[in-house]
Amino acid sequence: MKNKATEAKVKSAIGLARHLFGRVLCLGAVVLICSSAPALGLNSPGALVFDSASNLFVADSGSIYKITPYGVRSTFASGLSGPNGVALDNAGNLFVADGGGDILKFTPSGARTTFASGLDGPYALAIDSANNLFVTDSLDIVAPGHAHIYKFTLAGARTIFASGLLAPTALAFDSTGNLFVLESGDLDGLGAAIYKVTPAGVRSTFASPFQCIGPGLAIDSANNLFVPDWCTGDIHKFTPLRVESTFVSGSTHDTGSSLAFGPPTLTTTPTPTPATRAAVADFNGDGHPDFVVQNVTTRQTVIGYLNNNVVVGAAYGPTLPAGWSLVGVADFNGDGHPDYALFNSNTGQTAIGYLSGPTVIGAALGPSIPSGWQLVAVADFNGDSHPDYVLYNASTRQTAIWYLNNSVFISGAYGPTLPAGWSLVAP
Repeated sequence: MKNKATEAKVKSAIGLARHLFGRVLCLGAVVLICSSAPALGLNSPGALVFDSASNLFVADSGSIYKITPYGVRSTFASGLSGPNGVALDNAGNLFVADGGGDILKFTPSGARTTFASGLDGPYALAIDSANNLFVTDSLDIVAPGHAHIYKFTLAGARTIFASGLLAPTALAFDSTGNLFVLESGDLDGLGAAIYKVTPAGVRSTFASPFQCIGPGLAIDSANNLFVPDWCTGDIHKFTPLRVESTFVSGSTHDTGSSLAFGPPTLTTTPTPTPATRAAVADFNGDGHPDFVVQNVTTRQTVIGYLNNNVVVGAAYGPTLPAGWSLVGVADFNGDGHPDYALFNSNTGQTAIGYLSGPTVIGAALGPSIPSGWQLVAVADFNGDSHPDYVLYNASTRQTAIWYLNNSVFISGAYGPTLPAGWSLVAP
C-alpha cells in the first residue's frame, strides 16, 4: 500500500489532472468562471492558459475547450492524444503538447499544424517574450534523470536548454525572462524542487525540498510564484526573494494540477462603458431573468443564464450585422421566446430578430426612427401584450412611445420631457 505522498506523486507524474476551477482559477479573480464551473461539463481539466481577450483554453481529455469570460464553452480542438501543456504566443497561436509525441500549433481561427514531432513525452510548455517555445520532454517516472527542456525558435529550430532532470512537470517565465521549472522528483517525491534558469541557461535551486508539489506553476505580475501541494491541499507562494508563505490553505486534498492567473482587467468589477450593451429577459423558460450582452467591437451577443444572481450556464447568441446594435429584448411575435430589438443609428432603421432561445429563426424590419431621435428601449406600454418602442431626442430631452403590433407601427404618443441635466440613454 503506497503512502499518501507516494500516491500523490503517482497522480502528479502521470498527469491525472483533477483541477477544480472554483479553487484555483479564483486566484486569478475570474469570478464568473469560478461560479459557473460545475455547469461547464468538463471531464478531467488539466493545463490552462488565457489569451489577451480573457478567453480561457483548457486541455481536457482529448480536446481543447475555449471558455469565454462569460463562461460560454466551445470545442476549440478535438481528436487529440491526451493533450498536456498549453501555451500562447504573442500572435494568439495556441501550442499544445500532445500525448502522441507532437507539439501542435493552432491559429486563432483553429487551423492546426504540427510544429514539432518525434518527442518522447512532451508535457509542460512555456513561451518567452521573444516567442521561443520551451518544452519538457521524456517525463519518465520509472527511469528518471533523462528529461530535457527543449527550446524551439519561431522557425522550429530545436536546441537543448536544460538536461539531466528527473520529472519536470511545469514551466513558467517571470517578467525578466527567467524560466522556473517545477521538478517533481522520483516516484517517492525525492529530488522535488523548483529550479530557476536564467536566459543564459544558468540553473540554480530556487526552493526545495518538497514531497507532494505540482505539477502546476504560476507567476503573477509581481513575479510571485505559486505552486500547489498535493498532500495538504495548500497553495504555496514564493516572493522573488524566496520568502515562502501559504496563499491558500487546505482547499482540497485533490488540488488541481494547473494554475492560471486571469488577465488583470478581470480582477475588478468592470465599469459600464459603451463597449458593452446589455438587456434582460428569460431566455431558457425557467422563470428566471437572464442577461444578454453585446460586444460592440465584435458585435457578438452572449446569453448568461441566471438563477437569481448566480450564473448557471451561457450560450452564444447571434452576431449582429455591421452598423446594428442591440437595444432591448421582448417577445414581439408572441411565441413565448424573447426576441432582439435592433437599431441602426446611422440609418435610423429598426429590426426585430426572432429567436428561439439563443438561435435566430427569422427577422423583420421595423419602422424607421426620425432624424434626431434614437430607439432606447422596448416594453409593453399600453397593455395589449405587444412590445412597444421607447424613443428619445437628446437635443430636446423629449421622449415618445411608438405602439407596435409585432414589427408594425400602429400609433405614437409623446412621453414626458426630461428635466435639464437628465437623459434617457440607450443601453
